[in-house]
Amino acid sequence: MSDVRDPEALADLLGDECARTILVEAKKEPRSAAELSDCAGVSEPTVYRRLERLREYDLVTEDIQPVTDGKNYKLYRTELDGIELDLNEDGFEITVSRRERMVDRFTQFVEGT
Repeated sequence: MSDVRDPEALADLLGDECARTILVEAKKEPRSAAELSDCAGVSEPTVYRRLERLREYDLVTEDIQPVTDGKNYKLYRTELDGIELDLNEDGFEITVSRRERMVDRFTQFVEGT
């Protein structure tokens, strides 16, 4: 889990329908920007802008998919597990929990981190 330094910006991002669609669809299975564009009903440049913002908060990751013709492409996966919003005397605090992939957990176990 991690605290978010700018809860207003994250709340604004999560208020965006395109960003929410990307998170939902990329949680079901890794998807390309073209697939996410189709799911969200927006252009690929719009998807790439949202992906960049989602990556700033580590809510999505990208994996390179090698293709035999030499043109690799990227698949995006949602790393978000949950978001908790708390109100305290200083304002709002958002805590983000991310899911860890099994390979990452194994690496941490082996490396003892």
